Amino acid sequence: MHYALCINLNAQVETQYIASHEDIDSLSIMPDSLLIQQDSVEVIKLSTRDYFDMLTTPDSLTGAVINIYQDSVVFVAIEKKALVEAQEVKGFRIQIYSSNRGASARERAFEIKDILVSKHPNLADEIYITYTSPFWKVRIGNCQTNAKAQELRQWIIAEFPEFTTETYIVPSMIYVY
Repeated sequence: MHYALCINLNAQVETQYIASHEDIDSLSIMPDSLLIQQDSVEVIKLSTRDYFDMLTTPDSLTGAVINIYQDSVVFVAIEKKALVEAQEVKGFRIQIYSSNRGASARERAFEIKDILVSKHPNLADEIYITYTSPFWKVRIGNCQTNAKAQELRQWIIAEFPEFTTETYIVPSMIYVY
């Protein structure tokens, strides 16, 4: 049996049984899930996250593990696709940057995101860069309470002391799963 894992730029992922290399052109993409087709009758639908978790779990017979190495952009795209199912509610985020210096402010916002992600890749899906004329802003988190936002703020200050002077809690619409 041959399987193919297809990921396109829209974070749509599919695994499908391929009888031969000629069948590769017939692959179809199913958004927000993986389609695992072992034969022409059985189709199992899994969320993308469940599928990656399943792949990285040791095999019960051999103990073999599949290590997945992927660019953080792919991981972020998959996670953002999951936001479609999230609810947007009132909450709090931590703002660590705001500037109205035109193009240099935009560049700095993306530089800050790169700094944060390089030290803590798991933050990638909780960093929000926004432009509200004339300000570029970088905010972090999806905190439902002010107390949780305060904890996150203290952690950010400890991990990234260079942003201490601009780090404060702001009310925001956040995503809750």
